[in-house]
This record gives sequence, structure tokens and C-alpha cells, in this order.
Amino acid sequence: KPTTMMTLEKYLQRNPNVPAPWVTPRLWIPPRKGRGTRAIGFRSKGSARAVLQINGYIEGAESNLELHSGLWMLAQPDIVDVISQSPQVPFIGHDGRPHTFTFDFTSVHTDGLLTAHSVKPAAKVASSKVEEIHLLLQRQMSPKLANRINLITEEKLAPEDRFNAEAIYAARRHPVPAHDAVIEKLIADLHGTT
Repeated sequence: KPTTMMTLEKYLQRNPNVPAPWVTPRLWIPPRKGRGTRAIGFRSKGSARAVLQINGYIEGAESNLELHSGLWMLAQPDIVDVISQSPQVPFIGHDGRPHTFTFDFTSVHTDGLLTAHSVKPAAKVASSKVEEIHLLLQRQMSPKLANRINLITEEKLAPEDRFNAEAIYAARRHPVPAHDAVIEKLIADLHGTT
């Protein structure tokens, strides 16, 4: 059976069965250094580390729970920015001595308010005394650092919240205008938050 050679021109033709790339190639701009007050150690035997890009900055997370908490915050319509490992707050403990506490995230809201978030597995809340520390910080912390304090555990993030947060983060990082137009028509009559 005779075979025919494919020409280079034929070989380089676009396959009509394969859709065009979703992301238009553009100049890559490296993210800026993180804004947090504490550096994350990336060497660990016992937990995961993650890095994400938020508003052009490198922000880190020291566990899957922290990562999903940060992504969940970014998915909220009233949150415009998230900063990891911030703020770092000095306070006087029950022992009368100075201590320092670093929150896992600060979220910046559309109304200008700041919320400082601690992320802990529910099983470690009591032993870490994070709720006790939060009570001390509420009385001693400057409102310039944060107006509110929040504790996030895995019980506050349902599996569908985690999934949706990851999907929203990916969609915002790599927008496809044609897909967005289709979705806008589908959700035009829906009401509610993410």
C-alpha cells in the first residue's frame, strides 16, 4: 500500500477539531515579594506549603486549610485583597510579659475595614489558646492593624466552599471572555453570593 508524505504546510495547519487556546499569550510579569510580616519556612516534614499570587504579590500558606481559607476569602464579593502572615501584633499576656502574635491573613473589605484571620484545625484550637489570645488582642490591638478578628477552622469551610474557591481563583487568573459572556447570560436571573 503506497504512503504519501505530509507536507510541512499541511502538518502545521491548525486542527479544526481542537479549540483555540483559552489564554492569550501575554508578557509574564513576575509577582512582587509578599507583604506579610513573617516569612514562611518552606521545609516541613509534617504539613503542606503553598504559594499563591494575590493582586501581583506572592502570598504563602502553611497548610491546606490555610490555602483554602485564603482562596475562600478571595472568592467573597466584599473582599478586595488578602495579605498572608499579617498583621504581627505585640500584646501583653496574662503573665504580664510582652508577646507577639502573627495572624495568618488580613482581608481588606470594600468598605475599607480590615479583618485579621487566624486559621487553626478545630482539634488544635484549645491547645493553642488562640481564642484566649484573640480576647487579649481585641482589647490591645490598634484598629489600624485590623477592625475585626476571625478564627477559621475546617468546620467553617464546607467541601463545596473549597471547590468553588479554587475554581473562582483559577477563573480569575486565566479569564476567557467568550466563556464569561456565556456564563453571564446563564446567571443573569440568579441572586445570592458565591
